[in-house]
Amino acid sequence: MEIKMKNKPLMKSILLYLGLALMVSGFIFSQNINSLDEIWIYNFARCIADGLLPYKDISMIISPLFPMICAVFLMIFGNEMIVLRVVEIFATAGILFLLYRIMKNLSIHKGIALILAMRNILYAFRLILFRLQLDNSNDTARSIVL
Repeated sequence: MEIKMKNKPLMKSILLYLGLALMVSGFIFSQNINSLDEIWIYNFARCIADGLLPYKDISMIISPLFPMICAVFLMIFGNEMIVLRVVEIFATAGILFLLYRIMKNLSIHKGIALILAMRNILYAFRLILFRLQLDNSNDTARSIVL
């Protein structure tokens, strides 16, 4: 029995998005939880999930959109850091997918568009990992960089 695919571009897009999410998950889950940004977003999302209002009940130093999105998932799936990381995976994969689609619509070859999208996210993760290595290293490495 053969299944006829009426909408192949949609299936390709879904598979590309899931592939990007799978690849990004390896980077995100391999990080330790010692980033203050991640902890702040989690605490802001937890406070919003508990019913506090941004800028009224809690003082926020970042825009509240991502913590609000995370708060919805914290209310549904439970108050755990893993929920925030899964939302981060799908948000990052969505950004990569949109970047790929924009470059593809600008008539850039799809292979080059995918490579450029991946290069951008790998560069960001390299900066994050480099910063974490500096935080965990001794003072001589910090003095060399500074």
